[in-house]
Amino acid sequence: MKKLLYLIVIMLVLGLIVTGCDLLPVVPTAEKDETSMLTKAKPGTDFSGAHYNLNIIGKKSDWSGGGSYDNPDRHTMFVPEDMADYNLTADTPCYTPSGTPSWAPSDADYNDPRDDFPGITIWMTQEDEFAVLDGNAFDDCKLEFQLAPGRYEVWIVAKAKPPKPGTLEEDEYYTDITGWVRYYDIVDTKIEYVMCKLGTLNVKKKFGWQDATDLFYFDTEYGNDMWVFTYLGLLEEDSDYENAAYFWQYDNHGNKLVKVRFYPVD
Repeated sequence: MKKLLYLIVIMLVLGLIVTGCDLLPVVPTAEKDETSMLTKAKPGTDFSGAHYNLNIIGKKSDWSGGGSYDNPDRHTMFVPEDMADYNLTADTPCYTPSGTPSWAPSDADYNDPRDDFPGITIWMTQEDEFAVLDGNAFDDCKLEFQLAPGRYEVWIVAKAKPPKPGTLEEDEYYTDITGWVRYYDIVDTKIEYVMCKLGTLNVKKKFGWQDATDLFYFDTEYGNDMWVFTYLGLLEEDSDYENAAYFWQYDNHGNKLVKVRFYPVD
């Protein structure tokens, strides 16, 4: 009996997935119920408790640190301070999704930058521990980050020194962070490229700490909250889907430091 119930649950979950993004609508952030253990905290609170801290540091467009900054023990990544001023080459700005991550299958090509997706690509996966796999976006418009096992509440804040006279006003500094899932859907042997948007967070210093957990969940009209890496695992088990991956589109405009905190919930 237990086995039968298990099979029914699996079939229902897969039934939601195989319909594709158009029939798996994402609920806008403003419409979601705030039921997590941290959402009642006031913005700007310095949350206590065990967490992993990631610092995304903005550098001038001509910065060149050299290397990939792939020491897994590091907690920092480097991105252009202002995407409007940065070109990878004289004629090539950064668009997402850029670059094929190191953990991708050897025959996979994840590079498909689009003109309407400005910003750095932060490819994310989930393995045995937290690790920065590529901390330098200046060489190829991409970063790589690995989460430890489990699910997390994710909080983000912009921290920076006051602007210099004659530069942008502080209120004009912002970063747009969008969570995406991409995969290939094979229909009658034809491969179709699919992009699923999970949500966007506008990050400004004046907003203080913001809950970014929604960027890691699928919320469907059926009331399912699905951790994004659980979703990717189910896609990988289905032969009709290939090269499923999750990334952030990180479009920075003036922020010199964005801090991300991951708080375990299970």
